[in-house]
Formats: sequence, structure tokens, C-alpha cells
Amino acid sequence: MYNKTEQAYELIKRKIITGEISNQNPISVNGLSKGLSMSKTPVRDALQKLQTEGFVRIIPNQGIVVQELTVTEVTQMYELRVAIEEYLAKKTINLLTEKDIRHFRDILDKQRQAMENNDPFELMKYDNEQHLYFHKVYYNPIIFDVVHKVADRIFFGGVQALRLPGRMQAVLDEHIQLVDALEERNLEKFNQALENHFTKGLSSTTISVEQSGFNRVER
Repeated sequence: MYNKTEQAYELIKRKIITGEISNQNPISVNGLSKGLSMSKTPVRDALQKLQTEGFVRIIPNQGIVVQELTVTEVTQMYELRVAIEEYLAKKTINLLTEKDIRHFRDILDKQRQAMENNDPFELMKYDNEQHLYFHKVYYNPIIFDVVHKVADRIFFGGVQALRLPGRMQAVLDEHIQLVDALEERNLEKFNQALENHFTKGLSSTTISVEQSGFNRVER
């Protein structure tokens, strides 16, 4: 069960990821405390954690500003993802069972429903579940820890990119290609589909970051 600080952290982070809190609307501890019906202490502690993770910047006597992604950060995250996921696919492709494949298909159905509901946050949630599933089949705690450290920032960028026209349908199509390759146990086909998926993901996320107009100064 979450304590108050953890609850504040999860609620504020969700507001940032969904765009409810953005760089265009600086926030304050007082405003967040009232909005979340919490005291200032857990909110302040949550914001300190979010600052450490790169989500916000606390400016003394001014307020809290959301830290938008930069093109450099996005590029580095996608380079990490493709390297790790190609390795995990190599380790897991012959370990996957028919039950695993059915689970992938179920996730695709949920992504399709999210697309039909025009819900980028929900689609990204199942996008994330699909990509992280490899860690359940082949668990390396060090690899998982590395991925976990950037997972929320990847999620943040992904939700923004999914708002671009046509991107949700494209992501669904790319994910279908990935699952088809896994079902065929065709590693070469999977890696080609993964490269295509991440190349397009990098491109669309970069476009969304550039359109935000807040990445002029790299961190």
C-alpha cells in the first residue's frame, strides 16, 4: 500500500505524462497540495523525487516547471531500447510458448481498443506491457534495472508521439509485425521489424519534442 509521498508521486507523474501539467503551466506546492487534497510535505517530497528523475525542475521562489524531453535524451533512450530488446529477443524467441503468443495477441487487442477510443495514454500503457514482457521470460535483474530507470521517460515521450496524426495506427501495425515474427520464431524478421518500429518511434517522438518548443537548451 502506498504511503502519502508515494501516492503524491504517482498522481503528479501521471498528470505530467498525460499533459495535464506541462511546461506551459508552472505549478506550485500549494496548488498541487490543494488539487490532490494532501498536505505540503508529501507533495514536496514527491517533487524532489521527480526532480531527481528529470521530470521537473524546482526553481526557488518561482515554482516547479516540467522538464520536457530533449532530442538528445530521446535519441539516447531509443538507442538503449533497441540494443537491449534485440538481445532479449535473441534470448527468449525459442523460449516463448503458445500461451505467451496468445498473451501478446491479447495485448494487441487492448492496444486496438485504446486506439479506437483515441486514448494515447492507454495505448502507451499496453505498448509498454508488450515491450517489457520479454523480461518475464528472460529475467536479468541488472538489465531490468537499467530499463526501469528510463521507462517512465520513454512512456512520457511515447504518449506525446502518439498524439501525432496517424501514429497510433502505425504503432499498432508495427506491433502486429513484431508479434507475427515472434510467432514464427523468426529472429531476423523480428529484428528488422524492431529496427523499423524504433526508427519510426524515434522520428515521431523527436517531432513531438520539437513541436513542444521547450527543448531549445539541452540539459
